[in-house]
Amino acid sequence: MMKLALCILVLVALGLGEKTKNVPQAKQGDVKLRTNLIRSLMEDYDNGINPDSADVKFGISLLGLDLDAEENTLNTNVWLRTKWQDSRLAWDTKVFPIDVLRVESSRVWHPDVTLYNSAEPFDYKTSCVDTNVVVYPSGEVLWVPPCQMKSPCKNNLKTHPYGEQVCTIKFGSWTYDNDIMSLGFFNNETTIDLTDYQKLNEWKVVSTSGVLNTKTYPCCSEPYSDITYNVTIRRTPEVDTLCQ
Repeated sequence: MMKLALCILVLVALGLGEKTKNVPQAKQGDVKLRTNLIRSLMEDYDNGINPDSADVKFGISLLGLDLDAEENTLNTNVWLRTKWQDSRLAWDTKVFPIDVLRVESSRVWHPDVTLYNSAEPFDYKTSCVDTNVVVYPSGEVLWVPPCQMKSPCKNNLKTHPYGEQVCTIKFGSWTYDNDIMSLGFFNNETTIDLTDYQKLNEWKVVSTSGVLNTKTYPCCSEPYSDITYNVTIRRTPEVDTLCQ
């Protein structure tokens, strides 16, 4: 699993170098200006308090996967893409001529979207790389932590070994109901982004699809939203030798 993750990170890093060529750089100001802006934004900010009616957009970029037939689990390396609006983090660019600000994720509120059907405890602190959030003058916040996940996926023996297997990944807020925090698809994309997917083993991704659900659970009267993805994969006879 770790070997797969390291190979993916190297390949993705090489690809990102090409993508960032000739991209105009946003104004970030000097150290003093950024320091003053952060002080201004954080003066009365409490990261334990959620914004009013947070509209959270969520999606996945898949980097790699492996199906463990013995444990019946799907192991994935992903970028979790989360975007939301926090008016407390907005600023006037005439006062602070800065287009974008990077802030430690622990300093701001962020939605507790978690992997509902995790095969092992899913915790951003242990399952993901701690990355900054990116904040824009409008108060829009973008957070894209790289994560490793493990979710149940029973191997369909009827289609073994080269038939299709369908795995389900379900995400939702753990404590914020739908009236407080709505959930939607990142950039309105209802499929998993495969742009940076690296096929490093015998598994090919055939298709992905996502559905936004609203459900009431026995514990609570308030409805909760979740995004559930179906990932259809197929084992191929040939095995890539890259990173082996």
